[in-house]
Amino acid sequence: MKRRSRSLLILTMFALPLLGGCKKQKYEFDTKSPAHAGQAELVLAVDKTGNGTIKLEFTHLAPPERIDSSFRSYVVWAQSDGKDPHKLGILEYSEKKRTGTLDATFSDDRMKIIVTLEKDTSVNMPVGTRVLEQEVTAPKG
Repeated sequence: MKRRSRSLLILTMFALPLLGGCKKQKYEFDTKSPAHAGQAELVLAVDKTGNGTIKLEFTHLAPPERIDSSFRSYVVWAQSDGKDPHKLGILEYSEKKRTGTLDATFSDDRMKIIVTLEKDTSVNMPVGTRVLEQEVTAPKG
């Protein structure tokens, strides 16, 4: 009996932080032309301290160079009300699997996620072709 109680106590110690530590909001959308076959899943998570994370995963995403030989990468941006878009990062793209991922952080509750095909990854504003624009709202922490 003591052994069982001890096992239950240990399990509870590890499970409780996982159960109450984070709220998530999931979105699914399709890309638009010229990357029209891509499908995206976006998960926004906010922990109990208010820190926000974004996990963006794409499938069936065409290689940038196949859409146009001048494109080099997919770049992900966030734009909040009244602010210019800021770069969240460059999509980690696997040509073999035709997938892309990005993990980033955020601070605004509402934002527009923008994904562009860019010729130059050092751009500071989205100047390339937009393949995804989606309004999202973070879960309440």
